[in-house]
Amino acid sequence: MKRREFLEKTLVMGAAGILLPGARLYGAVEGGYSGRLLVQLQVEGGWDVSSYCDPKMNQPGEQVITNWSRTNDIVAAGNIPYAPFANNAAMFGKYYSDMLVINGVDAQTNSHSTGVIHNWSGRNSVGYPTLSAMFAANYAPDQPLSYINFGGFAQTGNLIRFSRLDDVDTLQQILAPEDTWGDVATLRNAEDVARIRAAGRARLARQLSDPRLTPRQLDNLSAYQQALDTRSPLTEFSSFIPTSDEIIPDVEVNREFTSNLQRQVQLTIAAFDAGIASASDLFTSGHDTHTDHDELHEPLYTHLNESIDLLWTLAEAANLADRLTVVIASDFSRTPWYNSDNGKDHWPIGSFIVMEKSPSWGNRVIGSTDEMQNAHRINPGTLERDEANGTIIYPKHVHKALRRYLGVENTAVDQNFKFLGAEDFDFFG
Repeated sequence: MKRREFLEKTLVMGAAGILLPGARLYGAVEGGYSGRLLVQLQVEGGWDVSSYCDPKMNQPGEQVITNWSRTNDIVAAGNIPYAPFANNAAMFGKYYSDMLVINGVDAQTNSHSTGVIHNWSGRNSVGYPTLSAMFAANYAPDQPLSYINFGGFAQTGNLIRFSRLDDVDTLQQILAPEDTWGDVATLRNAEDVARIRAAGRARLARQLSDPRLTPRQLDNLSAYQQALDTRSPLTEFSSFIPTSDEIIPDVEVNREFTSNLQRQVQLTIAAFDAGIASASDLFTSGHDTHTDHDELHEPLYTHLNESIDLLWTLAEAANLADRLTVVIASDFSRTPWYNSDNGKDHWPIGSFIVMEKSPSWGNRVIGSTDEMQNAHRINPGTLERDEANGTIIYPKHVHKALRRYLGVENTAVDQNFKFLGAEDFDFFG
């Protein structure tokens, strides 16, 4: 639906082209992309799962793990325990049946850079692509913005390019330069733009006639021209993007962090709705709370939960929710104790959350940790704790299962990036 139709349905919370024979026709899928959709929400800095989806109570004789457990108990929504912290009750209470929590995932590091690589590629060394890149390359490689990344880990393994959507007004000026967007008045009219585009096409024709160009250069030049062609779905994208007075502004989350996560959500849904994108990496940070942990982390969780709710609310309004899979995780977690500055430091054992609308595998928790947040061994067959025959869950297990579930495993994009020897966890069986 167009932008105005979309906004009326939902209340937001808080010139000819040059085509090369045999070249990819970017954005030429009839009616736009209409397949499965993937969002990965990268919570950078190391979230505290003991105050979220793997709640921990204080233990006699041990350091304080969570201040909330001085006066409160762990609560549950359906089969999913959560911490009575921030606005978790609203989040888990609304979405528990749409949610799979995987606890006790060992990132095997306290380093942010390694933790980011490991949790978002499944490997703790460079070279593997993010799941979003593999998904987009498999399902919608010819769409103009098939893979959107707003920050964080964005390795593609040379499978596909990723796109950044940041400044909305600038984006609109690129897509529709003859119009006026925001406070920026254009000096170009439609006739000027037509002449500029004609000159651009003539320049491109000269470039394409260069016999020294490699096949890759030819393909890239063709892709660039096609993406900006007036017949391309990319140019139609401008009618789906909220205007500057409709877009959600940056949110001051706490004294240290201002977030544009909800604008990322709006642009992602707009791109999905326009049929020009298949996968998006949302990005939020600020969770590296080495001081004043509770004071800083509580509003971070409130904002995170509100943003997840916004994502599903807008997806539902755009009739996209039935197609959407959401994966949420972080670098690692935080220590099961406070330091001398009332902060928490780095801890390798964390969690993943996977969400869909009413999935058969929803309302479940797989994996566990002990009272001091050390990972238990889990049997890949039974998915139960098994210290004798089980294994620690690592990011590779989560990624391998997600690849299979999303239909990426054993495809062309998977061939050079397999998790050879990794145990099979059927998290979605």
